[in-house]
Amino acid sequence: MININKFISIRKKLGLSQTELCNGICTQSTLSKFENNGHIPSLKILNSLCDRMNINVADIMDVDSTSHKLFEADFAVIQLDFPKVAQILGSINKKELVRQEDTLHYYYLRGLIALELDHSETDALYYFNSILDVKLSKQNKIYYLLALKGCSRVYDLQHDVYKARHYYDIILNSISNVDLEDEDSLLQFLSILCNGGEFYGRNKDYQQSDKLLKMGYDLCKKRHVIYFAARILYQLAQNNIAEDGTQEETTQYLNDAAAFARLNNNRVLLEKISSLN
Repeated sequence: MININKFISIRKKLGLSQTELCNGICTQSTLSKFENNGHIPSLKILNSLCDRMNINVADIMDVDSTSHKLFEADFAVIQLDFPKVAQILGSINKKELVRQEDTLHYYYLRGLIALELDHSETDALYYFNSILDVKLSKQNKIYYLLALKGCSRVYDLQHDVYKARHYYDIILNSISNVDLEDEDSLLQFLSILCNGGEFYGRNKDYQQSDKLLKMGYDLCKKRHVIYFAARILYQLAQNNIAEDGTQEETTQYLNDAAAFARLNNNRVLLEKISSLN
């Protein structure tokens, strides 16, 4: 996890006030909420603040933090680099998972590995249902929704659209009032919107797909997060093609998707975008 006290200590040693540090990067209120209340800003802002202090984000992370490893695994998921996710999870001792949030997070990532790397749908359902069986998972709502998304993905791969849609319909009815105060929850919520948009798009419910995708893209812009923007725009381009939209709109979606994919170094998606151009 991020060591906020270490961040503050470095800022003060450099003789930087909050106003001086955040000038041109974010508001002083954003920095104050981070230092005083633990509200972690977007990774883009955090990177810029660290750059100004000539440090890396890794320099203010607790060494060998389990939460940090899980956070790294989330970024590997965004890159669709599941072997890396498996490598990171292999370095985590499950007995060291003290916080329930980390345990739920670990089970979710294990479910993804079972599904996307091991191709074991039974194991994937075990991990996702392990989250749903935890009574407190509904209170930690983001992992409850992620588990539902995982179950939907299992049945989607089995071409059982009825069951897959059942889980996403539950998600749509539960999607409000999710706490997005920290960067990790924001990324996980965006993954739900992105995967939902892709699911409904594949099943030709373009209205629902576009609704989720545009909600996700608006959130990316509002919170200055780019990690899911490429996939969202790529799916919007596919929807536009399927709905006989204008070539101009499709080209704009694909060009923007390619730009974000290059920023994220997402080679898998760049190849897909190239095939549509």
